[in-house]
Amino acid sequence: MLLTQNSVESVVCEWHEDFVVSFADGSVELVSVKHRGKRRNPWNVADLCKDGGLAHLFDRWRACDGLSNVRLRLATNAGLTTGKGGATTLKAMCGRDPEVASGVDTMAEAVARYLLRVRWKQSYATIPVVPQVARLADIVIPAGFTDLVRAFFAALHIDDELPSRRHITDVNLQSLLIPAIATLQQDHVDVEATYRALVERIEKSNRDESDRGQLAVYIADPTRVLHSVQIQQRIARRRLTRATVLDTFVSSRSTVPTFARGQLPITAPGGGNLRKKMTRGRIPADEAAHAERLRSAWYVAWSQHRSGLAGDTTDLANTSLEVLDAVFACREQAEEETQGGAPYGRRMNQLMARHLTPDALGAGLPFPVNGRHLRGLAYQLCDDCDFYFSDVFDSSEEEAS
Repeated sequence: MLLTQNSVESVVCEWHEDFVVSFADGSVELVSVKHRGKRRNPWNVADLCKDGGLAHLFDRWRACDGLSNVRLRLATNAGLTTGKGGATTLKAMCGRDPEVASGVDTMAEAVARYLLRVRWKQSYATIPVVPQVARLADIVIPAGFTDLVRAFFAALHIDDELPSRRHITDVNLQSLLIPAIATLQQDHVDVEATYRALVERIEKSNRDESDRGQLAVYIADPTRVLHSVQIQQRIARRRLTRATVLDTFVSSRSTVPTFARGQLPITAPGGGNLRKKMTRGRIPADEAAHAERLRSAWYVAWSQHRSGLAGDTTDLANTSLEVLDAVFACREQAEEETQGGAPYGRRMNQLMARHLTPDALGAGLPFPVNGRHLRGLAYQLCDDCDFYFSDVFDSSEEEAS
């Protein structure tokens, strides 16, 4: 829906629930996903409340003050018990247009007692604490709590038809990604590579920041986010938009464009050290100017694709190590080919153009790059004084001619 329908604006991962869907009409949907092994029995109502996420969803919904723009979804791969009072009946009673209207009061009282029993062992701020008793039927329901549970039913949708872990990749490819690519009329998309890239991007958004917090008010009423730049930034790092997902698309063509379509080339900050080092290495001015452009191309690509999470530092560090290993090998070969202490910088730069390629390095970046990007990263590392095109010198005292 995020790719093909304008009704969905964004998905925020691991925030308040497993994920939150933000719609263009101002409504949000809190989604809890529960896997159940194939050897386990279908969910009954009691298990849904305890282990199936209903208590958690109820608590999150109440933390959002039960606002009318907040909807809820429980998604699972397991089936539901049938029969009178079974989980299938509960599912039919949920939503704004329920399929079953009779027996709702009885079901609401049962769910209320299950939630109250869950509260004895699990801390939920919005579920009241009642005296513990031996029998479920003896639990005294606080005044008004059953009414809250009925309102909870109206906001809730239960989806029990998700695929198992074993089949989820194939189902997502055939039922979701491939039809979306066809709708978008995207040619030359490597479907499987794109799916892997999308999963990796979602994993980045899921990474724990050590403080998830409740912060329900920021979900139910996004305008309040404006009062906290920190909250805005944290949510932004976990948000997936249509543009974010499209950025993960991997072309089946052999080449990756240096600048994505619609992307304006800009000049990267810095560059003084690189210019001095290339001058000392006797690299011609036109090649040095091209190196500056490639450094800017890398700067644009990294600025656009980085997620802002801690994993970025690891991805960049790993790729930088690979690039530096290749650069040092190029320098060693250039020194061997230029005898008698002659400048070897130009030959080193030529070898870098040959060896800094994604196929040679297996660059471990979460987005596709070409050799120009990798050379741009190398030139940035040179500007950072990680290597030289000549003997080491103090670039702060060197004037580029």
